[in-house]
Amino acid sequence: MTRYETITNLGDEFVKLISKGLVPIHLLDWKVYYEAYLKEADNYRQKHGKLRKTHVACTIADDYGISERSMFTVIAFMES
Repeated sequence: MTRYETITNLGDEFVKLISKGLVPIHLLDWKVYYEAYLKEADNYRQKHGKLRKTHVACTIADDYGISERSMFTVIAFMES
């Protein structure tokens, strides 16, 4: 089970853990970035038949105003 799956399975408990200070709040932002990445990756795969991870990650990084390196950090974190 990946970290993203674990966070998703927590549901509302995830927000409670953040409010209690047990989980850093930036993980909520990372979850939003990663979900946008998954959606864009799926759209790209449907249009082009093959996923270009770098292209999709750079697109999402531009959309949210974060660095490409930060986006790759988010992807690596969520997929581990």
